[in-house]
Amino acid sequence: MTAFFTSLYNELACECGIKALLALACSFILTSVGYPETAVVALLYLFIADFFLGFFRAWRSCALRGDKIRAGAYKFVAYWASIAIFVQADKVLTNAFPFNVSLVNLLIAYLGVNEALSCLAHLQYFGLPVPEYFVKRLKKYREQIEASSDDDPSKPSHS
Repeated sequence: MTAFFTSLYNELACECGIKALLALACSFILTSVGYPETAVVALLYLFIADFFLGFFRAWRSCALRGDKIRAGAYKFVAYWASIAIFVQADKVLTNAFPFNVSLVNLLIAYLGVNEALSCLAHLQYFGLPVPEYFVKRLKKYREQIEASSDDDPSKPSHS
């Protein structure tokens, strides 16, 4: 029993530099994407689920390759960087214009729908019965988000 507590103490006390750097990185990421609101946390869960479902799908089909794993990790970093950029753009727009435009909410919704569709495709591959209605509904949401992003108020109307 003392070996367990000694090991726990060594892990917590001696390796605190690494943990402090990880905590600093995580707090920086959370600060840059705003705050851990429900939509951001749900998107994080979808990213993680998609990554692991894709990993297990590749493993099951004997197609596990390092470049695909790296591409998934790069996508994860790129998505979070884009969210951080959109958070900052929202701050600029909120201060510069009298109307409230939330680019980050639109981006989070779009990424969330895409990740959900990817997760459902993985689940279908594993043989889970996913009602086609769910897939059609998510695709319709994605189309609506894409259509709403085409509505640029700065462009003149041609009607």
